[in-house]
Amino acid sequence: MVAQIDTARLVLRPIHRVAARMLLDGKTPRGLNFAPGYPSLFSLEVMELVVDAPEPGQFGPYFIIRKEDRAILGEIGCSVEDASDTGQCGYTVVEPCWGHGYATEALRALLAHVLATPGIRRAIAETMVEHAASRRVMEKAGMHYCGERVDTADGASVDLVIYERLAGGIDRDPEAAATTRREAR
Repeated sequence: MVAQIDTARLVLRPIHRVAARMLLDGKTPRGLNFAPGYPSLFSLEVMELVVDAPEPGQFGPYFIIRKEDRAILGEIGCSVEDASDTGQCGYTVVEPCWGHGYATEALRALLAHVLATPGIRRAIAETMVEHAASRRVMEKAGMHYCGERVDTADGASVDLVIYERLAGGIDRDPEAAATTRREAR
């Protein structure tokens, strides 16, 4: 069973088929509300994936729910391929809720949960090069830039940046590693 994750202001609640079906049918899951702008088109795509899956994966997807009003703000999750030690994280928060730190808070909590799992040594996330706000979210959540790649989205070539966070406090960032070595002396 997938565990719920609590933060100071948020609850990350696993999305089950029943709730996903309700959203796709235009209904609100019992006891919850929708933040303005929810569900997004991306949210509906996530729900389509959930209704086709037998149950949530080990690390979601989760609804990102604001505790103060029980409003769904978006989704977050991490998938790990069989025989892999790396999780691929993704998240979305509806635009009216941007700029309040919700994505950073949710990503920090998810990363802590994922990287505390035995056998998982690394979590990565990607965004388009020009998505500065998403890059800041990853950096504030403790992830570090580790490369770029080109992919195709909607038939067009897209430049992506890749961020990572390693389990056990290991840090590949050369500046941070140098600072740590200096402090250890």
